[in-house]
Amino acid sequence: RSLPAGEPRARPAGPSSGREGGRRKRTTFSKAQLELLVRAFEKEPYPGIALREQLSSLTDIPESRIQ
Repeated sequence: RSLPAGEPRARPAGPSSGREGGRRKRTTFSKAQLELLVRAFEKEPYPGIALREQLSSLTDIPESRIQ
């Protein structure tokens, strides 16, 4: 069904709601973290969940930030 003209649409609450500008802060990596991630991604450019979780535990970076 369509909304009557002029009636605003409700925006669903998503991951960007409540954040200034709708963006999260940029993740910064230490030199050691970056070296480990670069080596891992050279071997496996598309890591599965198991490898991402392993890298997360080794680097103290949230798994959601390892892509």
